[in-house]
Amino acid sequence: MKNKLIVLILSLICSISVFSQTDQFLFSPKGIAEVHITLLNGKKIGDIKSEKNDADYVGKLEARMIVTNSYNSTYESQELYDGRILINGRGNTTWGVPKRPYSIDLVDNAGEELTSALLGMPADDEWCLLAFWHDRSLMRIPLAMYLGQFMDGIHWTPQLHYVKVWINDEYRGLYCLSEKIRRADDRIDVKKLTDSANDQQEPRVSGGYILEGTSDGKIKQGVEWDTKFRTGRDQQFIFKYPKPKNVTSQQRDWIINYLEDFETALYDEQNFKDPNRGYQKYINEESFIDWTILHEMSRGVDNLNFHASGFIHKDRNDKLNMSAPWDFDLSYGNAGSNKNNNDRQEIDNWVRTNRWFGRLYRDERYARKYMARYEKLLPLFNQIPQILQANYEQLRDAGVIEEEELFWPQILMDFNNQVDAAYPTTYKGHAKWLSDWVESRNAWCYVAMAYTEEERLERFEQMKPVIRILDPESRDINFPFWTKVMGGYTYQWGSQLLDNEENNVEVESNNEKRIVDKGKYWVQLVDENGNHSLTSDTLYFGVKPPVVVPPTAIETPAATPVFTYSGAINDLLRINYLATTDFTLSIQLLNVQGVCVKRSNIQLNKGYNQVEIDVSALEKGVYILYLFTEAGIVSKKIIKGKY
Repeated sequence: MKNKLIVLILSLICSISVFSQTDQFLFSPKGIAEVHITLLNGKKIGDIKSEKNDADYVGKLEARMIVTNSYNSTYESQELYDGRILINGRGNTTWGVPKRPYSIDLVDNAGEELTSALLGMPADDEWCLLAFWHDRSLMRIPLAMYLGQFMDGIHWTPQLHYVKVWINDEYRGLYCLSEKIRRADDRIDVKKLTDSANDQQEPRVSGGYILEGTSDGKIKQGVEWDTKFRTGRDQQFIFKYPKPKNVTSQQRDWIINYLEDFETALYDEQNFKDPNRGYQKYINEESFIDWTILHEMSRGVDNLNFHASGFIHKDRNDKLNMSAPWDFDLSYGNAGSNKNNNDRQEIDNWVRTNRWFGRLYRDERYARKYMARYEKLLPLFNQIPQILQANYEQLRDAGVIEEEELFWPQILMDFNNQVDAAYPTTYKGHAKWLSDWVESRNAWCYVAMAYTEEERLERFEQMKPVIRILDPESRDINFPFWTKVMGGYTYQWGSQLLDNEENNVEVESNNEKRIVDKGKYWVQLVDENGNHSLTSDTLYFGVKPPVVVPPTAIETPAATPVFTYSGAINDLLRINYLATTDFTLSIQLLNVQGVCVKRSNIQLNKGYNQVEIDVSALEKGVYILYLFTEAGIVSKKIIKGKY
């Protein structure tokens, strides 16, 4: 067990990325397009209302929308749009801020539904424009959706791309054009339910359903009783599909009874682990595991205990699934109105120990399956800092960072959710803060999910803590700055100050430390029994870090697979791979929308291997190849045919 852990952690510590910068632009791989909306009938921006939040809401407004390339985007003509739309406001707390989100319906000149593949995403008539107000990194929602695309257990994750938005020729800033959560073949693909007699009895009445978990506050917002319900365990849901006005009493009763039966089996002390009589009879575990991992890592306040934006679906003749992830602006450490809450964000169990999920984790078989899945996803999570940095650079180089600062200066000035703590003051600083938080949260989750105390200790001893920089702008100009390490331990700080050959050692109980003197700093965590973690990476302040010479291909052959095509490929992609041991190479090929179009697991032998991937069925164009190697994720841009 311990050897396995050491190999795993070393693979994470030593993992390398050979992304080219453009390969990482998976949030918007073809650049940042423009959206121009012109309201018709003399309407102004203030006339756009939200059905949920505005008492004077009178319906969606007619408008014309043009989706076009900017100077730095390269979408094909069929991925753009010029036509009529209906627009209204969306969101709850986000509707109350100056930079507001919107819902968009595509319609023809007669006002009928019109589908279009906007920015290359699957064709549909319903879309939304998500604003960035609470999230100063501009990347939390795209990051979560990007990760969700890799998680096979989550049947569908919305796609989205950055766009610059104008309404009535007034620039509104950076948004994400996103798919909406709804029933459709290319979205949540569950069977259609009607009020016909056949759809009121089994097997047809068994699906499909899409439900949203909700809180008391949301239930009290004037929703009719037949659209919402509570389970026996006091979990509350409202209907997303069928729509509240369309769901029949038979359908409502059927899905409620199914959830009641699931909860009865889940909390049955005698039989809940039994594969035939327990919870396994009612749920697809893979969806619960992947959904929980994504939300445990992100720790979003809207998803805890199904407070809001937590979706489940049940298709005909299928089991219950955790469904599309949504609403991540208040996630990844970006929540809390007091210092104590912010201190706890990084180190608390969140979803995994609550409600249904906490009960599931009491089954050791399920818990170990969860742990194994997390370990398989670790190489992906290990790439998050590089992905965030590259995408920040894309936003910066496209000019949108500067534009956000110019048009919405209050977004940064209004940020103060860490009372009595240092915090970033620029978009660059917020991107760095997010990157550090994710790394630290990931390390904590890996230790916390251990099933036994022995496993927890083994993971702790192989865990490398992250020194988070709370006010990176101060460090960038060589001013004293605040740092933070995950809470719950004693901290053994080491330092070598400038022009001082001696190493200083300090033991502290507080997990925040102000760095004043220039030099090199590192830290180890010490638990209550005196056990030590690994030592963090060295933090350099006013001192140039050493130049790291990359290892040669002979020293780390697994990290340098050789691609043997020239320019473009046709039917076969050939990869030469020199393996250091027998192992299974996972291969994923994604299109530029981030959708996996080819997936293979190939058993390699120690030594030289030649892998051939059949890509004859793929359309010509640009793809991104991921190899999950012995040393981490390797990525390469692939061109099929002449593009």
